[in-house]
Amino acid sequence: MLACVPLVARRLYVIGLEPYVPYLPADAAGRIVSEIGRLRDACLLLAGERPYREYPMDWVLRQLRAAGFRPLDTQRFAIRYGERFVNGQLDMCAQRLLRLKDRALALAMTEHVAQLRERALAMVAAEGGLRHGHDYVIAAEPV
Repeated sequence: MLACVPLVARRLYVIGLEPYVPYLPADAAGRIVSEIGRLRDACLLLAGERPYREYPMDWVLRQLRAAGFRPLDTQRFAIRYGERFVNGQLDMCAQRLLRLKDRALALAMTEHVAQLRERALAMVAAEGGLRHGHDYVIAAEPV
């Protein structure tokens, strides 16, 4: 990030998502969001792709300071995942499963995707969304 300091005139805004895949939440909405993320990652790995990772806000703040920025403000925004999230993530899985050479595994995973989609969409409808996790925004300036 140090190379970014000369490119920032006054303010740098960092937008991020708190990690949710590596944790096992206690609430039902959190568990299903985590299950969707883990399944998405598994499908990407089986298709020879690399899942992305989120960075926690506290880590980003440390990296900004180390890179010569002074954080000015932070905001966290609660997330309510809806049908678009569920379908987008699980459609990504379905597309990746088409590439698997092991058709028996692909078929079993496709059935799992369908069952998870059904459970997740039912919870979205019943609860008005899956309330889990946070997005964040950090405003920082060069020192």
